[in-house]
Amino acid sequence: MLRECAFLLLAIADTAVDHYNRGLALKYKGDAASAIQEFSAAIQLRPDWPIAHYAMGAAYCDRGDVARGIPELKRAIDLDPNNAAPRQYLAGVLLREGRPAEAVDQLAAVCRLRPGDPKPRAQLALAYLESGNPGKAVPEFRRYLAIRPNDAQAHYHLGVSLGQTGELEAALHEFRRSVALDPGFGPAHESLGVALRRHGDQTGALREFQAAERLMPDNPIALCDLGLALKQAGDLDGAIARLRRALQLKPDFERAKYALGIALQMRGQRAEAASEMRTIRDLHETRTRNAQSRKQILDGIEALKSGRLQDAKSAFAQATQISPDEAEGFYYLGQAEQRLGNSDKATEAYTQALAQKPDYAAAHMALGLVYARRNQVELAEKQLREAVLSDSDLADAHYNLALLLASEGRANDAANEILEAVSLDPANLEARMLEGNLLADQNQVERAAAVYSEVIRRSPDFAEAYNNLGLLLLKKGDPAKAKEEFQQAIRKRPDYAAAHYNLGLALSKTGDTAAAQTEFDTARRLDPAIPQ
Repeated sequence: MLRECAFLLLAIADTAVDHYNRGLALKYKGDAASAIQEFSAAIQLRPDWPIAHYAMGAAYCDRGDVARGIPELKRAIDLDPNNAAPRQYLAGVLLREGRPAEAVDQLAAVCRLRPGDPKPRAQLALAYLESGNPGKAVPEFRRYLAIRPNDAQAHYHLGVSLGQTGELEAALHEFRRSVALDPGFGPAHESLGVALRRHGDQTGALREFQAAERLMPDNPIALCDLGLALKQAGDLDGAIARLRRALQLKPDFERAKYALGIALQMRGQRAEAASEMRTIRDLHETRTRNAQSRKQILDGIEALKSGRLQDAKSAFAQATQISPDEAEGFYYLGQAEQRLGNSDKATEAYTQALAQKPDYAAAHMALGLVYARRNQVELAEKQLREAVLSDSDLADAHYNLALLLASEGRANDAANEILEAVSLDPANLEARMLEGNLLADQNQVERAAAVYSEVIRRSPDFAEAYNNLGLLLLKKGDPAKAKEEFQQAIRKRPDYAAAHYNLGLALSKTGDTAAAQTEFDTARRLDPAIPQ
């Protein structure tokens, strides 16, 4: 708490540029946590400063906290769309996170902003390929290779793209080019081997698969392909050894299991071959059950969305019967029971989900909310804390825990959780409102006002934000400005009793007693519980 107060005093004394520069220095020293504090202080002083948002997003990502970093990077881009740097940084993060489709838009913009820079062109091509659009990847790789013709990995990826578009001869040429440029690049040998095998060159394929094994000894796909090539060449012992190794690395590798079964059969080991084939049948049955269960869950989710609660419940119940050891069906069954008002059955379903998957954050959160509605505060807090421990990036869990703690008068604990919720999901305006309310309760008037103003900027029709901002202005002794905010709240929501009452308070402080009385009367007409 003392550290927080000291930080707030610094924020008042220093300029945004001071905090930003200190943040950069800390970031370069490797102290990302302290850098984030400085960038945050800069943003509080200059909320629309894109460079500070970019720096804070990058610092979060440096710590591996992309859930907080990505929104900051997007905010920097919104504020300065023509700055290529945050776009390229964000694209790199999205590619590393396995979200290439999202990276495409950013990289396309970077290529427009920096037409002579080859790096974003290569990244864009890779993003197209990884997002399942090889037709668009091919011309981008070719544009890049016109600038950097000796990039072995780019030739390899171009070959993959060409293979996926059916241009097999061209793909074969690119894989050969990649291997020639970098003989130590294992994936190119593996893909060249596949291409040669498809062209009927079994000897050439075997040679490339052996090279791939040397370079990637723990790659199950390379081992499987080598095993198949050795089986084709009559080396059953070598084939079986590679296929067993592939299955050690990837136990559910069906193609390797099948090939191993055939190889064992060819060597006369019929019992072992039959065992492998039974395992394949078991895998097929498990996948079939999982597919059926998944279909029931998807059907149930659609029914939930359209309000067909009994249909949803039936679909989820079917899913739990098909796959009783899968947690997801029980979780959604709990959701349906809860919507139907069957609290006890919902609790039972969530408990079943957690029995199958003890770290199922969404189930912990749902169970915590059931307990909270029953006013079983200790049980609710336990489950909500389990939710945030199971998935620290689940914004709703932090938000709901903050709501519970705030309702229990534990403002400091609630403030910590709401800061987590807001940083994870800045678009959750209810969470921002709770953040503002907690700051106001702690008499941090300026920070609370900044939060309410941000809510209004994001959602100009949010009546409660105008009302709460008006209350802060009233507290600061500015009834004239407070009156404007209360009037805005009433324009957005004419039946907002509290805003009418608060407007009456503001009017009475400006000396307009008649108008104040009218507002008090309107407030009490809308809500008779308001005291005289």
